[in-house]
Amino acid sequence: MPDPKKILLIDDDPDMHHAVTAILESQGYEVKCCLTGPDGVAAARADTPDLILLDIMLSSPSEGFHLAYDLSKDDELKDVPIIMLSAIGSMMGMDYAQELGSDYIRAEKFLDKPIDAQTLLSAIDEVLNK
Repeated sequence: MPDPKKILLIDDDPDMHHAVTAILESQGYEVKCCLTGPDGVAAARADTPDLILLDIMLSSPSEGFHLAYDLSKDDELKDVPIIMLSAIGSMMGMDYAQELGSDYIRAEKFLDKPIDAQTLLSAIDEVLNK
C-alpha cells in the first residue's frame, strides 16, 4: 500500500482546518495545518508536502500571493503544487483563475471559498495526478 499523500493547509481560520482535515483524512490523505505563512513555510521545509492548500488572506490581504511566489523560488519547494483558496475573488468581483501560472499567481488552481467537499477533492485529484 502506497504512503498517503501529504497535504499542507496554510489558512488562518481554525474552522477551515477542521473542515478540510475531516474531508481529506476521510479520503486517506495525511493533513498538516498551519495558521500563518511563516509556520507553513517551516512545516513545508521540515516535511515536504505533496500539495499545498494556501489561503490568500492571512496576516495581510495578499500574503498568500507573496508566499506562493516565494515558494516557487525555493529550490526545495518549487515543484510542490499549490491550490489557492480564498473568498477574496468573489468579494472583489475578480476572477483570479485567469492569472494562474503567471508571475502574479504561482498556483495550479484557484478555488473560491466557501468550498464544497467534492470541488476540493476533484481539484486535489486533478493537481496530484497531472
